[in-house]
Amino acid sequence: MADPAMIDEAFTYRQLTRSDFRAPALPADQDAHATAINAHTCARIRPTKDSRFSVVRTRYNDSVVFIGGIEKIRFEGIMIPGCSWWNPALPAGSQAYVLQHEQIHFALVELAARRLTVDIREEAQSFMTVQPTAEAARTEIATTVNRWIRSAMEASLEMHTAFDNDTSLFHSPRWQQWWQDKIEKQLAADPEPTGKK
Repeated sequence: MADPAMIDEAFTYRQLTRSDFRAPALPADQDAHATAINAHTCARIRPTKDSRFSVVRTRYNDSVVFIGGIEKIRFEGIMIPGCSWWNPALPAGSQAYVLQHEQIHFALVELAARRLTVDIREEAQSFMTVQPTAEAARTEIATTVNRWIRSAMEASLEMHTAFDNDTSLFHSPRWQQWWQDKIEKQLAADPEPTGKK
């Protein structure tokens, strides 16, 4: 999990560069495989900044309660440089291939974010939580949003795995270009950034 300072430097979907990979080492759970990994892109899904949530104080059966709701929510893919790692031993001749590979992983996260925005639209509109405190209502909203994000990331894992099987187990520029063309077409079908619709 990236710390808050790392999240602050995160950016939304764009072309990656070598300088975007700033982590001094792989995450601890992958460090044992450092010699076999060319790069690691730390990409996540988050709500867009224009997402809006509400917590309203009211009375019910002579008690004060707080009703939480989701007024508007969209999602976007982000890349976090501080936990994204580049193997310093990677030969210069392999760097373009590896950078393209990581770009596609980032694109897959962005696609998952866009799909999530559509998939949970009705559920978000009907979401309501009734809690005894405003903090409890905000916590329930955050828990629900994080559950949606986790589900979307888990659902996209199959696509990431299929991509890696086609392009990581052996050097295959042709297959990797096929994947890039495929993903770019999917992104182009939803041309505006998720949060600007």
